[in-house]
Amino acid sequence: MNMGRAGLAATGMVWLLALAPAGAGTIGGRVFLDANRNGSWDPGEQGVSQCVVSDERTLARSDGDGLYRLALPDGPAAVFVVNAPGTWPMRRWWTHVADGSANITRDFPLEAARQDGPLYFVQGTDPHIHTNVVEQYLRYIEHVNKLPVPVQFVVHTGDLAIDTTRASMERANELFDLYESTSKALGPPLRNLMGNHDIPGIANPKVTGAEPGFGKALYRQRLGPATYAFRHGPYHFIALDGTTVNDRTLTYGLTRESADWAIAYLAGVGSDEPIILMMHEPMFPELGGVRQPETPETRPNEWRLKAALQGKKLLMTLAGHVHGRSETTWAGAPHILGGAISYAWHGILPYPPMPLGYVLFRLEGTEQEHVYLDWAEERSIDIAMPSFTSLVRGRQRISGIVADLAREITGVECLLAGQTAKADVVRRGNLAAAFEMELDSSALEDGTYDLRVIARGGSRQWEERQPVVVANGRASHFRPAGGARLTFRLQGTIGTDNRILFNGQPLATVPPDAPAPRGLAFDVPAERLRRLNEIAIIPATGAGSKAGAVITDIGLEYEGQRWSDARYSPLARRMPAAPKPGAPAQVVAFIDIAGER
Repeated sequence: MNMGRAGLAATGMVWLLALAPAGAGTIGGRVFLDANRNGSWDPGEQGVSQCVVSDERTLARSDGDGLYRLALPDGPAAVFVVNAPGTWPMRRWWTHVADGSANITRDFPLEAARQDGPLYFVQGTDPHIHTNVVEQYLRYIEHVNKLPVPVQFVVHTGDLAIDTTRASMERANELFDLYESTSKALGPPLRNLMGNHDIPGIANPKVTGAEPGFGKALYRQRLGPATYAFRHGPYHFIALDGTTVNDRTLTYGLTRESADWAIAYLAGVGSDEPIILMMHEPMFPELGGVRQPETPETRPNEWRLKAALQGKKLLMTLAGHVHGRSETTWAGAPHILGGAISYAWHGILPYPPMPLGYVLFRLEGTEQEHVYLDWAEERSIDIAMPSFTSLVRGRQRISGIVADLAREITGVECLLAGQTAKADVVRRGNLAAAFEMELDSSALEDGTYDLRVIARGGSRQWEERQPVVVANGRASHFRPAGGARLTFRLQGTIGTDNRILFNGQPLATVPPDAPAPRGLAFDVPAERLRRLNEIAIIPATGAGSKAGAVITDIGLEYEGQRWSDARYSPLARRMPAAPKPGAPAQVVAFIDIAGER
């Protein structure tokens, strides 16, 4: 097998990415079915042909005997195999090759696996493991292990630890140790992606950059390649690197190298073979939970990848990073953000919108369905309407889904401030039951209330609570005991001709000489207070004057307590938007200072 680069190309066993660096050596071996499960190839064991073997730069294919050889570039590498359909790796599917290695041998044992039925798998994202959250992380793992469906594997789409970028290399190794050792409790096989928090030392000025493992090197040494693929039946799962490092500065977006590899890999994917892309960061720019315009200039590598997907069967793209949920489209297919495993310890408080911790997928052919699951709850109930940030007025439609993998749910009812309604319940695919009902809030005074949804199955019941802001224009008989203090934080430019309205009337303006980022406070007289108070922060209306204004942490300090809008986390970055056509762009908060906390 001492074939040179030209010989390999002539056999069709290897193809190279453009501008691949000159090789310092080679790695070769065999991809085979390990019949006796001893991890080593024995005479008579069958080689597996046409499996891709790669180091994230160069791609080779195994020949008819399962043999491959790959030219290595200078520097360390994580070399991996893409298993064939109907097989699964017996042991570790990748190997780390140290800098300076030459002419080494690594075999990749596979086992035959039935992959002809519906495929169930889990996407967890942003676990952010650290010492104080191991017990909670293990609760998530136990939840996955107990699912009443045959989960074939789990994918963690990045930010596995917190925060290795600011850590010493010693601490980064400890965090990866903790993640790996704790994750061994998972029953299904685990695949990982690199997140922006998984790049050790780059934000720590005490780390010089010359230390072993600095940057992305430690991840590849400990957890494997950042860009790779694997197969399950007809499906191609492609993991991508969404974090670029330039001179120790992180930027979000698909890296050029990762895009190059994926484009080369896609050249060998048939037009009828379903593709699932996975990346830590979304495929599009995002700010404050809002999708930003994407162009060839702002996301050049995503645009190149999108072009390579033309004529292919992209089933969906999975991502994380923002610790929130959204379902949009990218490249003509669903783009799903999976929340955060870590919502309970690293999420957004006090009322995390949709704090469900991971996603269960079911694929059959080109059909996919999924359900968000809360690892802290035995039964997940997902309220779709009213949305978390909406206001409730008059008659309100209430709808959502209940996770129902075993088809146990027989009824759902809703309660709001003493009113009760029973829902119509129907199956929604194989994973959930959908419910819908209507309640009339017209008689309720303005304020924040708990919306309760109770699902029943047999003799058992499960409950979900969500705060809702009712704004019917019915002021309560609340009498304030004194004044209050409005506080918020401002980043960016708000302009000098700005306004702050309190319950529809002017209260103050932001002084132009306030330091940035600005923590601002304004006194509110007692006679201006209601139970539910509407605050509107309106930037100046001059051209360009509101560009970049971001408001966070809006609150009212009253009677020794701090109250906030129950619809938003204090950490939520809110940008001015027009509440209705013709209205000025503004950030609006509704704060109840007399309701239950």
